[in-house]
Amino acid sequence: MNESPKERISPKPSPVGFMLIEVLIALALFGMSAVFLVEGVGLVSKEIVNRKNFRDLEGDLVWIRAQIFKQTDYEKMQDGGDIQALTMGEVRWETEIEMTEVLDVFRVSLTLAYDGSDEFEVEGGEKTYVMYLFRPTWSKDSDFSTDRGRLVDDKRKKIEEMREERRRF
Repeated sequence: MNESPKERISPKPSPVGFMLIEVLIALALFGMSAVFLVEGVGLVSKEIVNRKNFRDLEGDLVWIRAQIFKQTDYEKMQDGGDIQALTMGEVRWETEIEMTEVLDVFRVSLTLAYDGSDEFEVEGGEKTYVMYLFRPTWSKDSDFSTDRGRLVDDKRKKIEEMREERRRF
C-alpha cells in the first residue's frame, strides 16, 4: 500500500487570511476599547487635579490657622478679621472664646469663611475648628479675670482638702 506523493497532499488548499466580517469585528472591539481607555484617562486626570486642589486648600487652611493662633492679644482674637490666602483668596475669620475649668486653657472655636478661586478651582465654603489653647495672658482680660480668680480659689481649696486627707492617713 504505497501511496503516491500526489495522494498525500490534500485536494483543496485551505484559504489563507481573514474574512471581512472578522476584520470588522476586530476593528469594532478595538474602537470600543480605545473609547473606554480615553474616557478612563480623562477621569483619572480630573481626579488628580481635584486631589491637588484639595491638598492646596488644606495647606492654606493650616497656614491660616497658624497665622491666627500666633496672635496673643485677646482683643484682636475676639474681634476676628481677614487674611489673604494663596489659593482661596480673602478669608474672613471669627472666634468664640470660652474659659475652661483648667487654669489658663481656653476653648477657641474658629470659623473660616472663604469665597474660593476660579483660577485654582477652589469652591467657596466655611470651616469650623475647635481647639484648646494655653494662653495665660488672656486670663488677665476683664472678661476672664473674675472667673480666673474663682477658678484659682477653687483649685487652692481642692489642694488644701487633698493635703488634709493625706495628713489623716
